[in-house]
This record gives sequence, structure tokens and C-alpha cells, in this order.
Amino acid sequence: HPTHTHTHHRALTHHFLLTQTPRYKRLVDNIFPEDPKDGLSKSDMEKLTFYAVSAPEKLDRIGAYLAERLSRDVVRHRYGYVVIAMEALDQLLMACHSQSIKPFVESFLHMVAKLLESREPDLQVLGTNSFVKFANIEEDTPSYHRRYDFFVSQFSAMCHSTHEDPETRTR
Repeated sequence: HPTHTHTHHRALTHHFLLTQTPRYKRLVDNIFPEDPKDGLSKSDMEKLTFYAVSAPEKLDRIGAYLAERLSRDVVRHRYGYVVIAMEALDQLLMACHSQSIKPFVESFLHMVAKLLESREPDLQVLGTNSFVKFANIEEDTPSYHRRYDFFVSQFSAMCHSTHEDPETRTR
């Protein structure tokens, strides 16, 4: 029966695609709900965090993939998903900060930079808050000073914001 084979073929293709996608990408994709208003999927975030803590060598890939998704969502003005991606990053940073996470931190700082550069005050505030959380993590071997110049100049620019709405300006 042709429709049966077709359905069977589709199911196999779907299974093949699922098994071809790296586990860390599936775990990252799962934390994003269908509707961003539902917020970060807590149980899926726990799975991702557990995976990252038990496979720290995958952390840089997780960070790079989250950065890729976040950049895409910023461009598409899908800010609900941007908020979710940053929340996930904050949680991963907190959970994994004792490990060697330099490449992950690079991804994280890159994303914060992206938010600060956006014209959207909400995203600038989101980036600032994440940076503050990051700066408050006790770091055994601080090696990020070389990247801080950019942030210092961005924050200074935000201090001198000339945004027309005074409430936005003082956030």
C-alpha cells in the first residue's frame, strides 16, 4: 500500500534526522517553548545543565549554538526567545563556572555585546543584567580583562544616552 510505505519512510526520515542532530543541539532546542510567552522550559533546562556539567567539553559548543540562535532571534526581532536564551546562558554560567569555560564565556560575552549594540533598550537592559550577574561570579583565574574595554565603552555610551524617553534613558 503506497501511503503506508510513504508514512513509514517519513517516520524513518524523521528518526534519521533526530539521530543526526547532535545531542547538545537537541537539548538546547528543547528549552525553547513553541510560544516564547511560556518562558524557559524548566525541566529541559535541568537536562541541559546536567548534560553541560557532566560533559564540560561540550560547553563551548552549547555556548556557540545558543549564540547562533540568539543572533538569529535578535535579527528577526523575536525578543521573547532572546530573553530565554540569555536566561539559559546565565544559568549555565552559574552551574558550570568552576569548570574551564573560557570558550563558553567568549560566546556569552559575544552575545551580551550583541544585545548592548542593539537599538532596543529592552535588549540593552537584558545584556547589562546578564553582564552584572557574570561579573559577580567568583572567578579563580580572571582572564577576561582583555575583552572588557568594549563593555566599558558600551556602558559609558549608555550612561550618556540621549534616548528621547527619559524613563528609558534612566533604566
